[in-house]
Amino acid sequence: MSAAAGLGLLTLIAQMEIAGQTRVLLLDDCPAGLDGFYAPARNRIGLCRNNHSNDAALKSTLLHEAMHRLQHCRQPELTDQLDNAHRVDALEEEARDLQNWSEQKPGAAADWLRRQLKDQCNDQPMKSGKA
Repeated sequence: MSAAAGLGLLTLIAQMEIAGQTRVLLLDDCPAGLDGFYAPARNRIGLCRNNHSNDAALKSTLLHEAMHRLQHCRQPELTDQLDNAHRVDALEEEARDLQNWSEQKPGAAADWLRRQLKDQCNDQPMKSGKA
């Protein structure tokens, strides 16, 4: 995939950053098999362009990782619970459900997530600094 990102993807990234009070980084050097991640300690979402074939796949991963941001806004203590495999499975299941919904109705899923992020994360300032 080229280093360029489409306008639709960049727009969705900006919307998720604003609504979720987080930073989204487009990365080109992720290890094979890593599509993206949410790093709660740094309040960052990373999207691995080098492991996606198109912007639609990147958007799907963005929504999945933004759901993890929402989960963290709902329960900030989740960072301390991530060693509990059962808890991680439940968080991943919720994120996969949103991702599946986004594949069926991308606009509806993105709008719902954007509203939830705005409602749940609006009192958490975005950390500045480098990734």
